Amino acid sequence: MTDFGNFGNYGDGGFNQDSGSGGFTNENGGSQRQNVRSSLTPVTIKQINDATQPVTDGEFKIHNVELNMVSFMGVVRKVDSHTSAVTITIEDGSGSIEVRKWIDDTVSTPAAETEKYEKELNKYVYVGGALKEFNNKKNIQNAVIFPVTDHNELLYHNLSAITNHLKSQGVTGAKADNGLFVSDNNGMELPGSMQDKVLNFLRENSPNMQEGVPLTYITQKLNITDDEGHKYCQELIEAGKIYTGFDDTSYLCI
Repeated sequence: MTDFGNFGNYGDGGFNQDSGSGGFTNENGGSQRQNVRSSLTPVTIKQINDATQPVTDGEFKIHNVELNMVSFMGVVRKVDSHTSAVTITIEDGSGSIEVRKWIDDTVSTPAAETEKYEKELNKYVYVGGALKEFNNKKNIQNAVIFPVTDHNELLYHNLSAITNHLKSQGVTGAKADNGLFVSDNNGMELPGSMQDKVLNFLRENSPNMQEGVPLTYITQKLNITDDEGHKYCQELIEAGKIYTGFDDTSYLCI
């Protein structure tokens, strides 16, 4: 695993970074990762972008959920180098956000840090950090980033985000099965709709295509255009029913 980050101990509202290390070292492996993840709010990037800040400099909120320290998974799409920081743009199919990593110039350089993150372009990473806003633009600061080497972690994270959302709405058990993501003509899908067919198709094929069901395969079998298939899949992602697979043109059912 590429060594991106030394998770500091999350407490008192933030990460305690070891500024002398020039980065983070993940010495405790999976157990340490679990400790960090349990301290953060698992979300999608759409939730972050839709969050509001009722009180200036206060915590962000979305659907009764307070967002301070957040975690998400996505694909690295862009890496920009600055004098004192590297900005990494990450998207997860629901939206994109910038993650800023400050550079300790006593141990590294902008060029070296940029090269490190450019190696992860178009690959999935896990991100945990503090949600902030500057110039009306949300970003993640004090971030830890590491590559996702097991794509089952994507499923785990999405299920965690859904569970957290349901709990915040007071929805549990049978209530979750009785229309959490189903709505009327103004919402997601109607019984027998093409979107419903796309969802059922993904349910049938996801177990046999663990890296994702290709969009072209979906559209060919359902006799729809690629644009239509992409539209239905994006709506299902926003509804929390599917997520992107190995790349942005393949999908898996939750």
